[in-house]
Amino acid sequence: MTYDQAIKYIHSIPKFSRVLGNNLLRVLLKKLGDPHKKLKFIHVGGTNGKGSTATMISEILQSAGYKTGLFTSPYLVRFNERIRINGKPIGDSELAEIVAYIKEISEKYDAEVLEFAFITAAAMLYFLRENCDIVVLEVGLGGRLDATNVIEIAEVTVLTSIGLDHCQYLGDTLDSISREKLGIVKRGSPLVLYPKQDDIVFKNAEDICIKLNSEFIIPELPANYNENNNTFTYKNEKYTLAMNGEFQAMNAVTAIEAAITLSKNSYDINTNHIKIGLSRAKINGRLERIGNVLIDGAHNPQAVSALLNELERQREPIHFITAVMDDKDHNEITALISQFCKKHNSEVTVTQLDIPRCLGSNKLAAEFARRGIAAKTAESPAAALGALKNFDGIICVCGSLYLAGEIKKSLT
Repeated sequence: MTYDQAIKYIHSIPKFSRVLGNNLLRVLLKKLGDPHKKLKFIHVGGTNGKGSTATMISEILQSAGYKTGLFTSPYLVRFNERIRINGKPIGDSELAEIVAYIKEISEKYDAEVLEFAFITAAAMLYFLRENCDIVVLEVGLGGRLDATNVIEIAEVTVLTSIGLDHCQYLGDTLDSISREKLGIVKRGSPLVLYPKQDDIVFKNAEDICIKLNSEFIIPELPANYNENNNTFTYKNEKYTLAMNGEFQAMNAVTAIEAAITLSKNSYDINTNHIKIGLSRAKINGRLERIGNVLIDGAHNPQAVSALLNELERQREPIHFITAVMDDKDHNEITALISQFCKKHNSEVTVTQLDIPRCLGSNKLAAEFARRGIAAKTAESPAAALGALKNFDGIICVCGSLYLAGEIKKSLT
């Protein structure tokens, strides 16, 4: 099997139509030698900030000398970005070989799993083969029924900001969604919870930690954030971030407390390791500036609000390029962007992606029109960007990580 064949096969696997839950994945993993039982994990869930926080924790562990696996989703430009060791994506040949092997085993033992579960199995097998000291494992969707929740124990569990997203699968209230996401907490495993949450999230987290005899850790809020050099203070220590945005300081204190928790449980991690890790932790598509193009993968109201809050600090004209998946809350997303545009006299170009889930650009433009914004339309992300080549200001790309990836490809 070639690399291209492996990627094609992965994307041919059903995403949701097979049996939910992890029983088939457990069968598959057993036939693969139960790699998840031979690895140590930090499990990271939440709605927004999972990828950033997981990357921060991974960099902290690397700076402390640990060989660290990192499993995230989705990818921005190449699939290999999802499976990394010490920041280096899995090689094409390694991925192709592992996919071919797991395909053979899954078919032989009638353990054909959903796409994300297959990728999870591939990542775990790769991390074990490469003798990782520890793996930072990001939840795909929800928590309780997520494929990553096949693990039996975590060195520490981390939950980032929890909001309304994937409501068709997780429920339409913060109560139900937080309960699903808290389903990754394991008995006796410490939980670090992002410090700004709705009251019901704090209550549900406290309840589950009492039930499971798990330590419950809520970080303090960061202080003295400086947007000019991305510095902040936490517990009398000054930290510098590689990633832009005040909300990243919130993710950072969550990562810091995860590291402190590990250091109390036999991991050799000190404040200097944490500082170095945070100063190196970078993730593409999160307030990423390339020339006058600002790329952000914000794809739900909570993330878009955080992005717009950062844009309030800008002094340049802003033109949005956006595309949104049909299963996201595009009504609220367009409402938020429209409100910003009216306040700052900004403009919008809508486009669409060659993805069945993507909302059509005409429908998206109509949503903006209902809110008094005459959005331009472009047949593709590249066309939208090309039409703004002479724009003297910030071109803000948001609405979808898939859109962020397409724009990034056009710029590199």
